[in-house]
Amino acid sequence: MRHLLPILLVVFGLVGHVMVQAGPAWKKVHTSTGGRDFASYYYAAEVAIDGGDPFDTARMAVLAKKEGFRKSVHPFFYPPPFLLTVAWVGPVSLQTAYELWFFLNEGLLFLCLGLGIRAFGVPVWAAALLLWTWSPIPDNAWMGQANLLALAPALAGLAIAPKRPLVGGTLVGVAAMLKMSPALFLGWWLLQQNWRAVGAAVVTAIGTSLLALPLVGFEAQKRFYLEILPGFSKGDYHGLTVPISLEANHSVGDLADRFFPGPGQLLSEGAQRMMSGVLIALLILVAWRARTAKNPAAILGALTVLMVVTPVYTYEHHLVFLVVAMGTAAGGASQQMRTLAAAGRWAPACLWGLALAVTWFFLAWPLPWLREAQGALPASVQWMTRESKTIAEAGLFALCLVLAGKRVRE
Repeated sequence: MRHLLPILLVVFGLVGHVMVQAGPAWKKVHTSTGGRDFASYYYAAEVAIDGGDPFDTARMAVLAKKEGFRKSVHPFFYPPPFLLTVAWVGPVSLQTAYELWFFLNEGLLFLCLGLGIRAFGVPVWAAALLLWTWSPIPDNAWMGQANLLALAPALAGLAIAPKRPLVGGTLVGVAAMLKMSPALFLGWWLLQQNWRAVGAAVVTAIGTSLLALPLVGFEAQKRFYLEILPGFSKGDYHGLTVPISLEANHSVGDLADRFFPGPGQLLSEGAQRMMSGVLIALLILVAWRARTAKNPAAILGALTVLMVVTPVYTYEHHLVFLVVAMGTAAGGASQQMRTLAAAGRWAPACLWGLALAVTWFFLAWPLPWLREAQGALPASVQWMTRESKTIAEAGLFALCLVLAGKRVRE
């Protein structure tokens, strides 16, 4: 029976995923006509294929209106090599490409969880529950987002780097050039003095930029690195008009903006200083904890949380980045619970279980639940619900830091 249990858990997870997550998300994808967020990648690629500047939002909008699917499109602000992953869309309609992207996200999800089980201490039971309950998974899928596209090579690189640093560094370098935030993982290798992995990541970043030149010319690449990228720290996402104070924003920047509101769409100077100070302090805390870490996967989980909250915008779909970190924390916390319970220490064992359950619930609960709960509460305490996911991010960060000092049972 013990040999059958992992198989049963996998079946349980897959059935639940199809019923609760993939099925409803696919329905939204299949009935949509605008491609959601994927449209930004699609039209940026179309402009680049035509020889234009993919960061030219006006030209993207002209294409979108011409095809009749959308009246406008969000600006494209990903690194130039990202467009190599969507260069195939030229002869494909927006809707077909959007549906294919859905299945790519599904495959990447299973790859990430497989890597989590194999290399990062994620138990099979936790992976199965994540496939049932982690609401950022379907949100990422129907929004047509690219978070898992960056997470998968980052996890693979981190898993491989101890034995094959050049390969591992190359994979994390690829991840960082799809979305900039995985570059934070280089901090782990710097602490370990794994210079070969760091060097491979840097060379990969340069190499992929050169590889993208036929698609994204020198002037457009220079514009991204010198004009667009520097604006991220103050909330200028190449003209994105979504308010920083949006209730679905779960970043440190959002908290800073609430303490020091800024004009229009940008962070005030006070908010920028607060955000920078908090993130630097948290990085120092991770570096201090990493010196005596007995569980590297937990340190990487903490870094993943920082990777998610560092950008000014952290939406629900971005929390899919935490799927493996949550699984790692679940594996470590359950091990602590078993150890403490075996020693008859039931109170601390229950505290571990409570911390894990509360963190998991508030990171995973769907936004409609959050909004309904917020509407039912008095105005004076509605902020607790609004910031529940941000507080839960802090909880996961703390869990990972504590677990980093606990030896993993082989």
